[in-house]
Amino acid sequence: MANVQPLPERVAGPKGREELNSYEKFWVSIQPLLLSRGYELRSRYHPGWTPSWLQPGGKPVFSCDDSLRTGFKMIDATRIDDNLKVVIRQVPTKTDELPILLLLSSPTLKADPRNCTVPLLDVIILPGNDDTALIVMPMLRDFGNLTFRRVGEVVEMFEQVVHFLAFLHEQNISHMDFCWFNIMMDGSRVVPKGWHFFNQFSHDGVSIGEFEWVDRWSARPVKYYLIDFELSQRRKSKDHPRLLVGSWGQDRSVPEMSFTTPSDPFKVDVYQLGNVIKKLMTNYIGLDILKPLVDAMTNPDPFERLTAEESSKQFSIFRKKCTTRVMKQRIWRNEPPLPPLSSVERFFVKYLGYNPTN
Repeated sequence: MANVQPLPERVAGPKGREELNSYEKFWVSIQPLLLSRGYELRSRYHPGWTPSWLQPGGKPVFSCDDSLRTGFKMIDATRIDDNLKVVIRQVPTKTDELPILLLLSSPTLKADPRNCTVPLLDVIILPGNDDTALIVMPMLRDFGNLTFRRVGEVVEMFEQVVHFLAFLHEQNISHMDFCWFNIMMDGSRVVPKGWHFFNQFSHDGVSIGEFEWVDRWSARPVKYYLIDFELSQRRKSKDHPRLLVGSWGQDRSVPEMSFTTPSDPFKVDVYQLGNVIKKLMTNYIGLDILKPLVDAMTNPDPFERLTAEESSKQFSIFRKKCTTRVMKQRIWRNEPPLPPLSSVERFFVKYLGYNPTN
């Protein structure tokens, strides 16, 4: 096939849905390659595509799956062998992301139960393109966009990611963007009917109305993963200098963040994870039991802040004290999108399994 060119730096301006943007044309250009590797793109990204809504008897445009655009650097696909929904993402080869992902996906490290690295299903090299490679991952959900309902649901998530952070640092790897939008969940047990890559609150991407899901407590265990290792770095050895300067990803509240004064990226990781849990404590009522550990993880003084190993150990001590009664306690959104529940509705939620969001 012809040499594949890298994506343009900027996204083309908005056009009608029947026209492909410049970044979409990239995916069309490699559709035959992806198909040969066993991945089927939606019809929009097939060469010679004709919009279904323009054909005789076609549905309205907003009811057509092929009217939905993909993301800039990512696209959804289906693995042909087993119909698994996957995401294919561009990875710049100049960063350490791909080598780190390959290391964390090695049989030895993959066998560690603490390893929450997003599963790496495939790596695809683009012909004639030395700047970009493609990685294939299962399609996951944002961890926080479905309501948490019990203390134990948050504890389950916190447990997995804090132990993973300790595991990551044991490999001399700092994530450097251990933040809200990089924590994902396997939603297959929580949303049995699945969801669409374009709209996580629609089963097919175009239907508007009832979206069926169950709470995490009834679907447990729920698995959580970390994505986006683009900023990550690996020290050569434990004796290698730890201090770095640069960008720390999404969380701009890191006290020591600086482009001139070196900081310890491992302590930054701890702060970022602590801040994720602190945000949950702000968003929900009933998570105060997490406050002592979260405060220690977000200490503004990096020298007084816990390490990832210390955070993991302290969490294990905390977890042993959590009784089943504590884990089952209901939590409530601090600023719910719906009117506050009445005492009767809260009774129904607690004892009869009533779902106020359905």
